[in-house]
Amino acid sequence: MSATAQASDAADAAPAGRAAGSSPKPSLPKPSRLQWFVLLTVLGADVMDLLDSTIVNVGAPSIARDLHASSTELQWVIAGYTLAMAVALITGGRLGDIYGRRRMFLIGIGAFTVFSALASAAVDPQMLVTARALQGLSAALMLPQGLAIIRSVFPADQAGAAMGIFGPVMGIAATVGPIIGGALVQANLFGSQWRSVFWVNVPLGLIALVCALRVVPEDTEHGENPPKLDVLGMVLSGLGMLLLIYPLIQGREKGWPVYMFVLMAAAVPVFALFGLQQKARFKSGSTTLVELSLFRKPAFVGGQLFGVFFFCGMGGLFLVLMLHLQLALGYSSLHAGLTGLPFSLGAAVGAGLGGALLAPKFGRRVLHGGVVAMGLGLAGVAWSIEHWGAGLTSLELSPSYGVAGLGMGFLIATYFGIIVSSIDDEETGSAGGVMNALQQLGNTLGAALFGTLYFDGLSAHHTSITAASDTLLWATLLTALCIPLGFLLPKQIKPSAMEAH
Repeated sequence: MSATAQASDAADAAPAGRAAGSSPKPSLPKPSRLQWFVLLTVLGADVMDLLDSTIVNVGAPSIARDLHASSTELQWVIAGYTLAMAVALITGGRLGDIYGRRRMFLIGIGAFTVFSALASAAVDPQMLVTARALQGLSAALMLPQGLAIIRSVFPADQAGAAMGIFGPVMGIAATVGPIIGGALVQANLFGSQWRSVFWVNVPLGLIALVCALRVVPEDTEHGENPPKLDVLGMVLSGLGMLLLIYPLIQGREKGWPVYMFVLMAAAVPVFALFGLQQKARFKSGSTTLVELSLFRKPAFVGGQLFGVFFFCGMGGLFLVLMLHLQLALGYSSLHAGLTGLPFSLGAAVGAGLGGALLAPKFGRRVLHGGVVAMGLGLAGVAWSIEHWGAGLTSLELSPSYGVAGLGMGFLIATYFGIIVSSIDDEETGSAGGVMNALQQLGNTLGAALFGTLYFDGLSAHHTSITAASDTLLWATLLTALCIPLGFLLPKQIKPSAMEAH
């Protein structure tokens, strides 16, 4: 029997077993080895994306020196990836529904690997930004399929165990990225400097591609009426995001002309038009770009709004701190990366405790506790930068950075459980696209907004210390807004979303 057939049988067998009798089963079936291989393959692809999102922050100063990139070009190197991904993620999720999730997953991994190699060969900032945008588009094909693939392989009574792993793994991957990036840049393998942070994706991508070919199951047929791509919806959603992000990155360099604010304001009616267009297609019986049923679920809507604000603050923290440590304090890439170790350890502890012990019992209160800890940690990092000034050491930064990591771990473990428990199986493709799109939108907004505030502060104050501390205080205030937003989410998490088997 082929790996694909085994995966399909494993997914189909458990529901049949549940329906066989009315008496409760003494225990739930354990996921098979093949199911775990599928989960590890999807996790590997997601980790590759997260590493690429965070690893570049450490390499940014080296990129600026080697390619003579301006501060605006440096922002585009970082934000171009997440912006392209955010623009295309919803479409990527729907393409998986239409043409097959396995097919789009494989195409996404292959293209991501190729464009990572292209980024490593960039000879000027423009080529690097272009390669980064193409990486983002490739990730937009790859990432939304993961949630749907897992839900298709794991039956409902095992999906909680699989999805419960996502939060801790993603949280840890996001925080070790700067450490890996710093080590690669510092090692300067074969004189590659910053280029190695992109080359590392090539072997990872090839391994993920081979594994996906062997274990990811084929999609079921759609029948006589397969869904069709909503091209107008794709254009409207992408245009709205572009109108919002482009002025935030480019406005400072151009002196903030009036038309930049007009462009940002124009994003509101474009998104409104997108919503109306989706409703019209739904009423006419046409395939919509997103499943409108998702937006009738308060937990899902509240979770997405919460996520945009949280990931925006996170994006600001990583970018500003890495720039300050290397550009202002002269830390090496490896030193700057290792400075984030307390954050990584805190995130690992928080994710482990939150996912396994606290979230199933206390639910939303763990989410709020994570936000409070994250905010206190951000404020502590800002205070440390201002108080210690040019003499700031990694040790002095460790307590507040560790608290921020602990809060992030608590939050991520709970956040994913709440969102996963609020969606139905037929919504997974669209939900994966929306969730990842808004997460990347938050990251992009963070890089654009706080990168602009930081560089504006440098111009106004001529000191990185004040610019960095002030910018991180703004990130703290933004993170604090997640506290009231958290009340939009349910108090408790469904046991099936956090259950370990």
